Amino acid sequence: MDTVTSGLATEFRPLLLRLDLLARRQSTRYALSRAQTSILHTLACHGRLRMSDLARLENVRIPTTSNSVTVVESMGYVRRVPDESDGRGVCVELTDFGRARIDQVLRARDRDFAEQLSRLSREQRETLSAAVPALTALLDAFDRTDTTR
Repeated sequence: MDTVTSGLATEFRPLLLRLDLLARRQSTRYALSRAQTSILHTLACHGRLRMSDLARLENVRIPTTSNSVTVVESMGYVRRVPDESDGRGVCVELTDFGRARIDQVLRARDRDFAEQLSRLSREQRETLSAAVPALTALLDAFDRTDTTR
């Protein structure tokens, strides 16, 4: 590994950890945990999913996903339905109530994050905007090397 890459890792790691911590603290202001929000958002983006596909997209094991789905199901945000292509399988889909709730939570979180971003200079916001493709590629690289699935 070259020294530029090592240096970048050393600079980014504490920043990302701190951003994660702040995002976790922010999420306590909402009735949905980050994991629950992620599941609802994934279902909103992808539609009905088998539990195994939802677990893969969430980068967690199936039992973890099943437990989280049970919680949001008890809240009325999702429902389990038979898999039409495999009678033995079960899929999860958003309810109308769940779709309205995830839209509400994401709007609130986006508004809160935009407020923080507005405190930066225009140049800093443009720099962050330009970094989005690289950060997305970094997340994709993590997904490809994830060994917990």
